[in-house]
Amino acid sequence: MSTLERQVTKRLTKFYILALTAVAVLSITGQMLIQHSLKETLDDAHVVNIAGRQRMLSQRLSKMAILLTNTDRFSDEAHYYEKDFAETLKLWTKCHEGFMKGSVQFSQEVAVKNSAHTVAMLQELDPVFRLIKNRMELIGNEKTVNKRKILDEVLLNERLYLNQMDKIVFQYDQEAEARVKRVQNIELLLFVVTISILVLEGLLIFRPLTHYIKQVIKKLLDSEEALQQKNLELSLANQKLLEAQENIVKITAEKYELIRKEDNVRSGALLEGQEEERRRLSRELHDGIGQMLTGLKLNSERLKDVLPINEKQKRLLEEHNKLIDETIGATREVSFNLMPPILTDFGLGAAIRLLAENTTRNTGIKLTFESNLDTLRLSSNLEVNLYRIVQEALNNLMRHARATEVFISLNKTKTEIELLITDNGIGFDPKSIKNESAINNGLSNMQTRAHLSGGQLKIHSIPTKGTQIIVKIPKQYAKQN
Repeated sequence: MSTLERQVTKRLTKFYILALTAVAVLSITGQMLIQHSLKETLDDAHVVNIAGRQRMLSQRLSKMAILLTNTDRFSDEAHYYEKDFAETLKLWTKCHEGFMKGSVQFSQEVAVKNSAHTVAMLQELDPVFRLIKNRMELIGNEKTVNKRKILDEVLLNERLYLNQMDKIVFQYDQEAEARVKRVQNIELLLFVVTISILVLEGLLIFRPLTHYIKQVIKKLLDSEEALQQKNLELSLANQKLLEAQENIVKITAEKYELIRKEDNVRSGALLEGQEEERRRLSRELHDGIGQMLTGLKLNSERLKDVLPINEKQKRLLEEHNKLIDETIGATREVSFNLMPPILTDFGLGAAIRLLAENTTRNTGIKLTFESNLDTLRLSSNLEVNLYRIVQEALNNLMRHARATEVFISLNKTKTEIELLITDNGIGFDPKSIKNESAINNGLSNMQTRAHLSGGQLKIHSIPTKGTQIIVKIPKQYAKQN
């Protein structure tokens, strides 16, 4: 090999080594940047999730504070949530202090990157947090008096806390997005530089080496091995990215499940409160107004024997007594509809049978009821929910179905309790009732009661061919308390 060829080869080899070194440095830098970006993205996802959970914990604490403050109405729920209240308050406080310090314990230690703006927002939130935390501790203390006033103060400041937390969550999300965009720009710059180096390498190195076929083939083989290595590294990086994405999806699903469970608890408490209020009103009507009306009737009956009256006065007195009897009957009917005593005393089967008889007597609709429960008693909440479903179904068909015959069955099997309500009315198209608020609300209430009882409700209806409602409750949810 001549001296000139050796010089050219040496210079091209030097350029080639420099180009490969630059590509290797850029690849390693890009890989490190990807790893760092993935870790920051995962930390940012954890931070946003924990910040959102702080808002949920605040709402949950407020709900439990309401229960603990109104122990006269929610004694069972208050006793159940006493321990949970303290643990939730501790977790809420721990996460808030972690945000203030810049490090939150999740499944692992998560670094919180607080910007100056975020720190200012947290400092603005801190006094409201301290005030709510202090009042929550007072509510959790059995020795505290006048808890209702303290609860009013908590509820007054809760909205300020929630609004500020919304802003903080949005700020964390914005900052995370800005960091991702910054990494994307850096990766784009590295990509452009790498491409530029490869282009220069092709122009300055590979083109002159066309005269050295053996060396070109060897270099191509080396390049192929390097490319395979890069593909493997890229595959590993992509796998880690998919794992991070799965973790984010899992966290989102857990958050949704927590919100769904909280909604179920809230709906159950609302329905239970409604039933308790119905029981109270039923007792008030029966023991209060009912007794007074009965006394009024007795006094009116005595007037016949005490006062000398003519025929006109006698007729007026009889009409007066008749009006009192009708009022007593109406009061008893309202009291029965609010909470029939037979449901508590004799169970669901007897209550539905009496409801069917009263409906037949009042409307002329032929109702048939069958049941194999005999004397079996279900849990009190389940009996109330199934009775209300039957009551709501009968109200709907009396107002809308134009039915002449209704069949109701309540049966137990080895695995479930099944309630079936079938009528021969005009039926309906389930899609068309979305605009009918009265019907839609009634069906929604029935669905909610079935769901809270651990079962499911299905409605089959065809226009002009009647409607069938099926409620199935797994047997484990039907056991008497």
